[in-house]
Amino acid sequence: MPGPDEDPHLPLTPRGRERLREVAAWIAHTKIEAAYASPFVRARDTAEMVGEPHGLAIGSLPALRELPLYAPPGGTLRDVASRYLTLMRDLDERPLHEVPLDGPLTLGAMLDAAFAALYEVIARASGTVLVVAHGGLNRFLLAHWLGMPTSRAIGIEQNFACVNVVEFVGSGRPWVRALNVTLHDPLKGESPGI
Repeated sequence: MPGPDEDPHLPLTPRGRERLREVAAWIAHTKIEAAYASPFVRARDTAEMVGEPHGLAIGSLPALRELPLYAPPGGTLRDVASRYLTLMRDLDERPLHEVPLDGPLTLGAMLDAAFAALYEVIARASGTVLVVAHGGLNRFLLAHWLGMPTSRAIGIEQNFACVNVVEFVGSGRPWVRALNVTLHDPLKGESPGI
C-alpha cells in the first residue's frame, strides 16, 4: 500500500481509465457548469476525463483529499482496513474532533474543511457541478447528508469510478439521488435506467 508521500501521486490504472471512459460517455449528455477535484493525481485525472466533453477547466479543492489513514511501511490493504475499523471504534468512544488521523488534522477538522469547501462551490453554482473526491472521505460526507451516525459511514459502499448524485434543493438541503452507481458492476450495469 502507498504511504502518505506516494498516495497523492498515484496515477489511474489502465483499468481505471477504461472504467472512467464509460462514466464520461454516460455523463456526457448532462450539462455540467463547473468541475473540481482533490489535488491527488488520480482525482484530477478523473475530473479531466469526465469533464473533457464539457470543455471544463478543473478547479482544485485541497480539502477533498483522501482521508490520511495509511498502513505501516510494507503494509497491505488488510492493514488499511484495520485502520478504518479502529477509526469507527474511535467514533463510538470519542467526539469527532478528537478522532485522530495520520497528520495534523482530526477527522472532525478534516470534515469541517471538506464541507466548507463544498458549500462554497455550491453557493457559487447555478447548475450541475462535478466534484471528484475519494471513497474514504465520500463515505463521511454521504453519511452526514443521509442523517446517519458518523460511526456508520464505513457501511456506505464506494467503488472505484462510482458516481454519487447529491442535489441541493431550494433550502440548500441535500437530497441524495444516487449512491455508488458503478457502470462496470454486473449487478448494476445492466439495470434499467443506469
